[in-house]
Amino acid sequence: MASVLLFPAVALWVWRASGPARLWAVTGVGLGLILLLAAFVASSSGGNVLAPRYGYGYTAPRSLLLHGLTLGLPLVVTAVAVQALAGRVSSRLGLYAIGVFCAGAAWVVGLLAAMQILAAVS
Repeated sequence: MASVLLFPAVALWVWRASGPARLWAVTGVGLGLILLLAAFVASSSGGNVLAPRYGYGYTAPRSLLLHGLTLGLPLVVTAVAVQALAGRVSSRLGLYAIGVFCAGAAWVVGLLAAMQILAAVS
């Protein structure tokens, strides 16, 4: 839920304080942390019970796909929305609401895409 509710506020704050370069730097750091988390939870030391049986090569790509589409995609979509609309929407609350809507829509699209892809490769 941090990708949907928290990151739009962070993106708006970073945009207003530092501009687009810092916004994309923060987005990149967020994506990197998400992919690092995905790689960790795919391992047996991360608590994945499938890794010892099927191997890390089986669980890691699926974890990266799922986390990338459901957590990473909302970050990118929110950053694009904030950058595109920050000069046009004067209300911070309005821009935050647009960011949350865009992140939520991206989460739904990412979830549906991940389900379709994972069903096709299984």
